[in-house]
Amino acid sequence: MTTVSLDYKRYLPAFTAFLSAGALATCALVVIVDPYGLYGLVHRPGFNAVKPGLSRYQVQIKHQHALRLRPRVLILGNSRAEIGFDPAAPAFAAARGAVYNLAIPGTGLGTSASQLTHLLAAGVQPRTVILGVEFMDFLELPSAPGSTVAATPAGAPFWQFDALFSLASVKDALHTLRIQHDAESTSLSPDGFNPLREYGAHVRNDGYHKMFAQRAQENALSFKRKSGATLAAADFAVLHGLLQQAAANGAQMTLVIYPYHAQLLAMLDAAGLWPLFEQWKQQLVQEIGAVQSSHPGAAIALYDFSGFGPYNCERIPAAAERHLATRWYWEAGHFKKALGDIVLARVLSQSGDAPSFGMRLDSTALAANRARIAAERRDCAATHPALFLSVTNMFGPPAKAVADGKTHLTGPQKTTEER
Repeated sequence: MTTVSLDYKRYLPAFTAFLSAGALATCALVVIVDPYGLYGLVHRPGFNAVKPGLSRYQVQIKHQHALRLRPRVLILGNSRAEIGFDPAAPAFAAARGAVYNLAIPGTGLGTSASQLTHLLAAGVQPRTVILGVEFMDFLELPSAPGSTVAATPAGAPFWQFDALFSLASVKDALHTLRIQHDAESTSLSPDGFNPLREYGAHVRNDGYHKMFAQRAQENALSFKRKSGATLAAADFAVLHGLLQQAAANGAQMTLVIYPYHAQLLAMLDAAGLWPLFEQWKQQLVQEIGAVQSSHPGAAIALYDFSGFGPYNCERIPAAAERHLATRWYWEAGHFKKALGDIVLARVLSQSGDAPSFGMRLDSTALAANRARIAAERRDCAATHPALFLSVTNMFGPPAKAVADGKTHLTGPQKTTEER
């Protein structure tokens, strides 16, 4: 009995020491490898310099990165901004090292507003904020009102513990070690940019035609469900508050309507959403004007890169042309860094290499912008008729009013939802 008791007393400390050593080893692995870039203890090329893409705690981790960097230029938006706007772009040369891409895939305007609020509260004062504005985020259906609820950057303290001590973190640390020499792994740069390296294998195996086709099918279903939508007043209220914050803190605010591919815009038209698209642009202009009235010195600009111009109307390779690569787009919804660099040069220098690409919008430019897009569409349809034929096959006869430069279209009206 005494022997058993002594063995038990020796076992407990040994077992406790074993568990403690395991916990310490787990934490040490995560801290040293640093898969989320939170600790900065070790940064060594070939060991942990390449960080994997974020699959969890994206808002919180990126927020911590921005707090550490205290950027002078901040990029906000969704996956289009995260993939397309590179903080290392030539347009940011003067601010190199002080630009951070805080865009979060799959999120809306509420998240961007929350991110800016928390950074300002923490004493971060960006001089320039570039915000990608997404038309689909402003839509709501009568049966499913849109939500402006945003993820909280700070979040509960639990996330920090879980990011340090969890099986998922260990897996991400080991994954970090594996991808150092893998040019086609998911990754995130230290300044928040997603280079979409994993698409290299997809386009090599399947070609761009398949990628465009798959995304077109997804967009067609979404647009058909949203064709009965209206513009959500709550989202414009969120935008107004965001612009007010930026103006009150002296930040120059640049809103960017993304350079969607012509295929996506043709589908938007065919779904009967074009009148709402034009109305949305007009209301963006009105919100900017309202903020500038209350803050006369506010520097707020809105640029529209939607349309059917030479960049937007890039030819989609045919199914048999698997070896052909696109220059500007991954698929219709996501533009490449090469096009993002041109957009950034345009909005930051107000000229760039393509001064005719996009248009700065205010109340005096709306009609000219509609005429620009109508003319671009006629040229695009003449050059690439197969693009518009494929959209017709998905939706039915195309709306005629865009080609005429009119505001109201005659496309099919359908109902239901999806945000």
